[in-house]
Amino acid sequence: MRLRHALVGLAAIVRELPARSARLWLGAAEMAGEIVLRAWEAVVLPPLELGLRGLRAALRFGERQVTPARGLTVVALAAAITLGASQFSDYRAVDIGAPSYSGVESVASAPELGRKSPRSAHGVTVLAIAIAALFVTAFAVGGRWRLARLLPVLGVAVILISLLVDARQGLREGLAATTYEGAQATLLGGFWAQLCSGVTLAVSGPLLAIHLRGERAARRAHRRRRLGRPGAAASTLPASAGGAEGAAT
Repeated sequence: MRLRHALVGLAAIVRELPARSARLWLGAAEMAGEIVLRAWEAVVLPPLELGLRGLRAALRFGERQVTPARGLTVVALAAAITLGASQFSDYRAVDIGAPSYSGVESVASAPELGRKSPRSAHGVTVLAIAIAALFVTAFAVGGRWRLARLLPVLGVAVILISLLVDARQGLREGLAATTYEGAQATLLGGFWAQLCSGVTLAVSGPLLAIHLRGERAARRAHRRRRLGRPGAAASTLPASAGGAEGAAT
């Protein structure tokens, strides 16, 4: 009998173990979830809400202040500055024994000779064009929007100089071809920065002129609407009438 009662009690304990274990795990999960929720509300959520408010404020500011003309102005100024900076970097070099280093460029690159700046090919012409592009953009934004039409002319001039003068001279090995075996001339980043800046000026110039003209027309139409309001005209009548009465007396 006692053995029977003992077996019944053991069986009841065995049946109860999974339920107790489940309750313990559920209690631990509930406690961990509460801790994570409080940490989220106290640590993560405030900075996230602050960042979202900042993004919304920046979006509203951008909708009010950032216009196509201003964006194109930044692009044109950046292109002019990059064009001027490219004149002080190397635009070509001659790799010595380049075929021998094929396949191992990541480990060792071919030695370079004859590095030159773009000014060695075309003098200060492109630098002068970059300075002119800066002034043209500034004056165009300042009210003379027609000057923006000069930007594509300057950009095309840079493209022609890059392709017809710099590329032809930069890809010539010169004496290195006869002195060293496997000499190969390459165009460096200065050349590509100059060429891309010229393309940017050529493309952004007409668009900038169009948008500056549109903004000027919109401002004039807005002023005409303000001056043509009935309230504005009525507000000017008493002063005129008073002035006439004063003159009559």
